Amino acid sequence: MSRAGGARIVEIYVNAHWQPAPARRYLDPPTARDLRREGITMVRVAPSFWSRLSGRAKGLAGRDISVARYLATATHRGDASIPA
Repeated sequence: MSRAGGARIVEIYVNAHWQPAPARRYLDPPTARDLRREGITMVRVAPSFWSRLSGRAKGLAGRDISVARYLATATHRGDASIPA
């Protein structure tokens, strides 16, 4: 697995329920914009990538990230993609 991509999305929040991600997808700004257009508001990323996205200690479970907040952070920092 390449470390050049974003964090792997393990679940998406759809119709008030967590569901497995439809495919092996990674959270980066273009994917986040696509998810937002599809009505997805939250994603759960693999725990091993949490500290890279948030700067916080990683935990044992997947972490929830608001798609809107992720995009605002990525846009604010001017990142073409968030490093993995």
